[in-house]
Amino acid sequence: MIRINKPSPNNKRITILTIVIFLFSLIIVARLFTLQVLQGSFYSLMASERHEVYKDLFPQRGSIYVKEADKLFPLVTNKEYYLIYAEPTKITSPNTVIDKITPILDLEEEEWKSLLVKLAKTDDPYEPIKHKITSQQVDQIQAFELDGIGFLPESYRYYPEAGIGGHIFGFMGFQDDQKVGQYGLEGYFQKDLAGESGLIKSFKDAVGSLITVGSRSTKPAVDGVDLVLTIDRRIQFFVCQKLKEFYDYFQAEQGSVIIIEPQTGAIIAMCSFPDFEPEIYNEVEDINHLNNPAIFYDFEPGSIFKPITMAAALDVGKVTPETTYIDEGEVKIGPYTIRNSDLQAHGEQTMTQVLEQSLNTGMIFVANEIGKKTFRQYVKDFGFGEYSGITLDSEMPGNISSLDKRGEIFYLTASYGQGITATSLQLVSAFSAIANKGKLVKPYIVSEFIEDDDEKTITQTEEVRQVIKPKVATILTGMLISVIENGYGSKAGVEGYYLAGKTGTAQVASAGGYGGKTIHSFIGYGPVSNPKFTMLVKLDNPKGIRFASDSVAPLFGEIAEFLLNYYQIPPDY
Repeated sequence: MIRINKPSPNNKRITILTIVIFLFSLIIVARLFTLQVLQGSFYSLMASERHEVYKDLFPQRGSIYVKEADKLFPLVTNKEYYLIYAEPTKITSPNTVIDKITPILDLEEEEWKSLLVKLAKTDDPYEPIKHKITSQQVDQIQAFELDGIGFLPESYRYYPEAGIGGHIFGFMGFQDDQKVGQYGLEGYFQKDLAGESGLIKSFKDAVGSLITVGSRSTKPAVDGVDLVLTIDRRIQFFVCQKLKEFYDYFQAEQGSVIIIEPQTGAIIAMCSFPDFEPEIYNEVEDINHLNNPAIFYDFEPGSIFKPITMAAALDVGKVTPETTYIDEGEVKIGPYTIRNSDLQAHGEQTMTQVLEQSLNTGMIFVANEIGKKTFRQYVKDFGFGEYSGITLDSEMPGNISSLDKRGEIFYLTASYGQGITATSLQLVSAFSAIANKGKLVKPYIVSEFIEDDDEKTITQTEEVRQVIKPKVATILTGMLISVIENGYGSKAGVEGYYLAGKTGTAQVASAGGYGGKTIHSFIGYGPVSNPKFTMLVKLDNPKGIRFASDSVAPLFGEIAEFLLNYYQIPPDY
């Protein structure tokens, strides 16, 4: 008889349990496969966001210096202040805190009352109290040992000397909720001055505290580049002071002075009014005052452009200083009549006398001698109608497009500086070419760049082109000496020195033609035996004076006398 053994209840349970465990394990494996393989990158990123912390390391913004006796003097630098803040959750007596800090921080009644309300919020973890407090104020408050009061260092841009170059420096202003350099050097070199932020990458534990051991990577911050300017601080101070004196006296709408070293292109001084203080740039009456007039605003140069036209004619051999023409006081060109500024006819005149007396008809004679095509080329070669490349924010190129128009009237009026525009920098740069034996060099204002590791890059003089022959430059210089010795520029002269220069009194164009406003300018260089400076001085619409010979020529003379003494240049005679 065969007997069949039936599985016991215990064996059935074990089998079922085994199957359940197997299926459960299979589900876990499948889930792990999904998490780690199919969705691994997603959850890796989630873990990274939860456990890793990134902290920016902020670089020190580069400073701006001038050099004096081989030592660096800061004109723009950084100053450390502090932010005082409160943690109301840790403050037990808001009234005590207010009583202690109010006199030190000089809080107004409205300020401390508002702060008192904030400090009373026991669930508030953080409240900023005041920015830009000094280390002395910090020490005074820390002496009270107040719970819930803390301090954070803050770096602010600091300009040690006021009134000597807001247009050169620019300022730090907000852009998309970030403080960045704007205008001037701060704007042009924003990236270089700002440096590069660093980075620390580390980990947090389960409760959010930094893990001090284990994997950590660091990218150090790179401090910004320091700039050393070509500006001479003493000359800059004198020029700004003297310009302000004339600007105020004549109630001018605007005024500028630029001084360049003609052989190198280094800018020695650059000052304009109305100016602004970079630390309080937002207090300017007109936002246009933030623009640097020396490089941003172009204008019809008038008679100071006449030596450029004469240079072209001399260089192509069409005239000499002794070439004569008959001045009848006016010239008719189609429906137009062009007259001299004094409305007089002077009879037979040499080219030197044309510059001395600033005769418009004489410049038309010269322009006709050289022709439109040649004239236009020389204007371009002197650097007009294009950017000079100066490393300051917001330079404009001027406008010589009228020379491309048909009809001789456009280039004939341009011969005496009407119908075309130029910036003050372009004009002083062009005259520097005459002073520099006909060689145009690129103007620059930064002489050295100092990297974070103290590595220096020195700016080298950059020759643009030979515009006129050296002999022609010498001949034209002689003619411009005569303008100061015998012509309208006599008040720009300095006793004992030969200086070369030219006056300009340009009418300002308006919608209906040329109105009553004028721009007075004088441009020149010296001493002519070895020019140390080229200078342009300009006043826009000065009141109570008719000609530049009586307004800006004396200003040129006073600054020139200072420069000759400052450089200890012996007299010519």
